[in-house]
Amino acid sequence: MTVESPWTPAAADDPLDGLRAALAAAPCGYEPRSGHQDHCWILHPVHDEGVRLRWDQVLAREGRRLADWPGTLSYLVFEGVTGADELEGPDPAELDRATLARLVGHLAGSGPAGHDTPCGAAQAPVTNRPGEDLAARRGRLGDALAHHDAMPEFRFPATWWAADGSWLVLSDVDLSATEVFGSTALIEGLLADPELDAVRRPGIAETLGD
Repeated sequence: MTVESPWTPAAADDPLDGLRAALAAAPCGYEPRSGHQDHCWILHPVHDEGVRLRWDQVLAREGRRLADWPGTLSYLVFEGVTGADELEGPDPAELDRATLARLVGHLAGSGPAGHDTPCGAAQAPVTNRPGEDLAARRGRLGDALAHHDAMPEFRFPATWWAADGSWLVLSDVDLSATEVFGSTALIEGLLADPELDAVRRPGIAETLGD
């Protein structure tokens, strides 16, 4: 039985809070270059026989640190690490449910509307069939997990944001980490959360020199 998502399709003429053109032009997901006080990355979980490991714990097996990695946050980070192929994760392109729930809690606490915060969400254009329009939805922040559980699309939206522009979340389909943009307080809260493997890293554009 298919569960209907509470995040409903956006109209074709919905400007998506001024982001429609930028979203359509970002094949793997939209990364803003300005407009937010701060940003950080949430690393997608890695498990070893059910035990969650931080990325630096895995890299330490080869005497390496994530801080020394020069590239973007993909599976390539773990190349050459003994036993990395036997680990569960990190999943590409989307957060797992538990991490998503934790992130939603932080986002809800960062604004006055809480879980009722109106949101927009868009799939990465690269996941569309040729000729398809941008797949976008509208809904409330508190229904993000219900949308995840219904999963009417192939993956959780690559880009989703508060309608008032206060925060934006990007899970680029080529990466294994999620970038969060928002207020200083929001980002500091994510970095301090012991249940998240959140780190400060350059953005995609900065890393690639774009």
